[in-house]
This record gives sequence, C-alpha cells and structure tokens, in this order.
Amino acid sequence: MCGLLAVLGLPKGSKISRNHIEVARDIMAKRGPDAASLIEIDAPNDKTHFLAHRRLSIQDLSAQAQQPMTSASGLCSIVYNGEVYNTKALRDALEGHGIKCRTTSDTELILEGYELWGSSVVEKLNGMFAFLIWDKRSNTAFLARDRVGIKPLYVARTPGGLACASDLRALRALGFGTEINKEAQAQYLMLGYVPAPNSIWEGIEKVDAGTTLTWSQDGTVAEHTYWSAPEDTDYESSKPPLSDLIDTVVEEHLLSDVPVGLFLSGGMDSSIVAASVANLGSEQAKNMTALTIAYPGNAASDEAPVAQRTADMLNLDFKVLSLNSAADHSYEKSVAALDEPLAYNAVVSQSAISELAAQSGLKVVLSGDGGDEVFGGYRWHEFARASDFTLTPQRGFKNWLKRLKGKNRIALHEAALGDATRKLSDMSLHAFRVFPALRPDHVAQLMNGMSKSLCEDLLTSTLGRYDAPGLPWKRRMQRVDLYTFCQDVVLPKVDRAGMAYSVEARPPMLDHRIIEWGLSHPETDDFDAHPKNVLRKIVRDRGLGFLLDEPKRGFSLKLGTGPDPDSVVESIDRSREALGISSNWRNTLHDKTELLSIKMDTMYFLSLWEQSLNHDPLVVT
Repeated sequence: MCGLLAVLGLPKGSKISRNHIEVARDIMAKRGPDAASLIEIDAPNDKTHFLAHRRLSIQDLSAQAQQPMTSASGLCSIVYNGEVYNTKALRDALEGHGIKCRTTSDTELILEGYELWGSSVVEKLNGMFAFLIWDKRSNTAFLARDRVGIKPLYVARTPGGLACASDLRALRALGFGTEINKEAQAQYLMLGYVPAPNSIWEGIEKVDAGTTLTWSQDGTVAEHTYWSAPEDTDYESSKPPLSDLIDTVVEEHLLSDVPVGLFLSGGMDSSIVAASVANLGSEQAKNMTALTIAYPGNAASDEAPVAQRTADMLNLDFKVLSLNSAADHSYEKSVAALDEPLAYNAVVSQSAISELAAQSGLKVVLSGDGGDEVFGGYRWHEFARASDFTLTPQRGFKNWLKRLKGKNRIALHEAALGDATRKLSDMSLHAFRVFPALRPDHVAQLMNGMSKSLCEDLLTSTLGRYDAPGLPWKRRMQRVDLYTFCQDVVLPKVDRAGMAYSVEARPPMLDHRIIEWGLSHPETDDFDAHPKNVLRKIVRDRGLGFLLDEPKRGFSLKLGTGPDPDSVVESIDRSREALGISSNWRNTLHDKTELLSIKMDTMYFLSLWEQSLNHDPLVVT
C-alpha cells in the first residue's frame, strides 16, 4: 500500500514546479511513511513528466524495490499502489522469457510484465492495484485499476496533459479540482457517497474498477474495460469447492515480508477468513493477531465476545479496543482521514480499529469485506421489486389527508412523497433500502440548479449503469452493490481509515475468482434459502456453527448515542454556505421528515468533511 502521484505533459514555464509536486506527494505521507522519491522525465515538445511516490514497505523491504521504478531496459517507469499475490507464477513466467528480476517486489513484476506483454499484463494480476506506467517506446502512459476498485485512482485531464493520484488532496494541492462538483454532491446527499466515475471535485474523476486508460502525447485517452463481474448465471460445476478456493485465496493474501493481522468480527465472513488462516498452520498463521472492537455500553450489539470465542477456538492471539463514547474516537478525527464525504458512521469504528492495528505493530491486516455482496448477505437482497411495491394509504388518500390537521398531515405527506420516490424504479427502491438518505425533492430544495427530475435521473442512473438483466433478481442487486456500495463505501472507508495509520487492509472475499464463483451461481434453495447460505455450511464444517445463532450486526458504530443534536445543526449551519445549501434547510428536513436521523447524519458528515478542507494545503493557486 502506497501513495502515487503523476503529472504528465507539463510545458516549460508551468506554474507547477518540482517543489510543488514534492509537497503534493508528501500530503500522502501516511499512505507511505517508509520512503519518498520522484523522477523527472523529458518528453517531446519541450514537456516534462513527473512520477512521484510514497512507500509503505511490505514486499521486499530493500531500497532496490523503491519507486518510481524503471525497468531493466530503461524503457518503462512505474508508480504503483497495492499488492499482487500471484508473484511466483508471474516471476516464473518472466524467467521463462529470459527476464531475470532484480528484486523480490511485486512492483518489478508488473513493470517487466508490461514491457513484455503490454496492456494484457493486468489480466495476469491477482490482487489489488492502481498504477501508472510511462512507456518511452510509444510516448504513452498506461493506467490501470484493479477489478473491483479496492485501490483508489483519481485522474484530472488538462488540454495537453494528465495528472493522477491515490488521494484527491494531492491533486487539489496542485490546483486541480477547485470547485465542488454539484451533481456529485447531489449524488452524495441521495446515496451517502460519491459514486464512480465522479469525484466530489469538478474536473477530477475516479478510474472505474476493472478499467485501463492509455494516455497519448496529443492528449487523447483510450479507455478499456478488461474485467467485469458476471452478467449471467454461467456457473460451471467443475469449479473447485468454495471452501478450497477461499483457502487458496487467503493463503495468497498472506504474502508479506512484515507481520499480518486480521480484523475479526462476530460475523461469518471474517471468521471464515480466520478459519482459513488457522487451517494453513504456517508460522505466519500461528503468529496471527486478531483485532476487534467492543461496545461495553451496548451489550446487544457487542460482537467482541463472539469474536473472542472464535479467536480462542482457532488459537489466534486476540486484541480488543473498547469504545464507550464518541470521545474515545471522535467523528472529526475519523472524517479527517477521508478525501471525499462518506455518510456512514462505520468510518469511526474503522478508524479506531485501524489505529489499534498500528499500535499493535501491524502494517497489514486481512478483512472479511465483500462477503455480503458476493454471497447475498444483506437483508435488502431478499426484498421485492419496485413493481411489487404499493403506495400507502392505498385508497382515498387525498380525502383522508384533507381530514387531517397539523403535523400528522405533514407526516403523512412526507410518507407519501417517500413512497412515490421508491416507486420510481427498481434502482430508486434499492437505493432507499441500502441507505435512506435525502430524496430527490429534498436535494432540489436544498441546492440551487438541481431540479427534482435531474436528481431522480442521477439516482436511478447511478445504480442502473451496473444492472445486468441477464442475472436473477437477487444476483442483479448483489452485482449493483458490488459496484456501488462496496466500491464507493466499504472499500474507501477501509482504505482511507487504514491509510491514516499506515495500515494496509486486504479483502480476500473480493478476489475475482471468488466473485465469479458467487455471482455466476443460479438462484437455488441450496444457495439462497438463507442469506449467505453457501457460507453457512463452511462455518459449520469448520467448527464455528455457534456463529449461525448470532444476529447480523454489521460494522456500524454502536455507541448507543450519537453526536449532540444541537452540535449537528451548528455544524451543518457552519458549512452550509460553502456547500451551496439553502439557508432554509431546516424547513426541508424537519421533525416530521421520514427517517430524519439518517438524513441529518448525511448532512452532518458532509459538513464535517467540508470543515476538514481547512487543513488541506493548496500549494498551487
């Protein structure tokens, strides 16, 4: 895990200097505290390219493995963030072509692999990655992001150049993204996150998961999708048993020259990963430390006792962090780790457990993220479609409404508007089930220039771009969640919170082979009788059947009490003008608003993010 930065096509006399790029690079120091470097490349037409890097040393800790790295031939250079796990197979393949590697790093394997195989190298990589390779042979830059977007990659295009980085704040420091993208902010308010390919800043985009970009000197960019999740149920019975596949993937994810830990909850996904680790019996597995969070003040939601039992049964070392109140790990501290707003309080618990990992001397941890998307673990995967959804009350609504007085009438009107929004499409209903943030009519009232119809289109098209009608309904929603909720909520939360403490999180359940195994499977009673039914059998077989008696709790913050309501309102008011939010916002979000607390949280986290911008150094204006 590292931080990369590249700026291509800078003309002579550019206001962006080498010193500016070094400062921007070092904004990502926590992503890579172990080393920092930069190279300057002369390009045609009196232009210059800069490749810069911050390193978190995990594979091959030597100085030879530092980046930017240039190939043995001198023809290609790379900046890279991530981990590739099938290094032995790649190294053997390269050596079969007479290429002798100088290091044991995965960086060199990607670089030399690109020089040999070209852009098809990405199809040979098992892992999580984002990288840019400058190719002197063609005067082009090749950018790639892993299959499901585990690693971030932002790009900003200019008339004659391109810039990319692992963190929005590095690009902002160079003068890119000076204005908030209003459509992206509207998407955030309706979804609780900013969906790819948008970023919160105008002029900066996310590279889509499973996508490569090729930038040429004339400024053109060719985009190619090299992998996408299954779009039909073409499951092959010849595939290896799921338990064997998970064991294989977990073993690959243990590749490291530093100790590896584990985020362990009371749920099935992280427990299965833990069981796979224990089954390996290797020295690394024997020294594994499992980490969890306890909520002593909320026994019904506290997963720590369950995680402790799992760790004890698997003979894993166990550490627990107790959170009693927001004072133990503040909202502000957690949101400061984010480069985009995120309306999920789980970022607080994720930040806290990442700090525990760092204090425990860990740079790498495994997680159970992805199991719900791949195997249908969310409650909303079981629900009906919008076409089956009925408005309430069904009859005589207008006459009934006229007979009501005062606040009851307002509450019923609010409920009817909410039902109408959910009835818009399958995707608008699904968005509500995942996270009932603000409605399109709310956003239109709060933001100038955003009509209700435009917001409705944004809401449905954001999820609809990942729909695959060839899949059964449940698999369709799992696939949508993989590309939206997982890519734009779960993974950024884990990455940004971890990087604030220089901790790399690896999610084995999001290996593309496991995704293909799960999403291509037809809906059957054996597979779908219960949420994640196929995983339930593995849990039983590994002696962890007691987990099946536990309720699904999720990783959200479970303190019992949130921020003081007055401080929430004050925070929103403090950021309102900068965000272009109406001064009358409390007339839109009032005490009879449907699911008000979630909508207030959405506004609150946006305000905290905006206030954190005051700490961003803008080095180029």
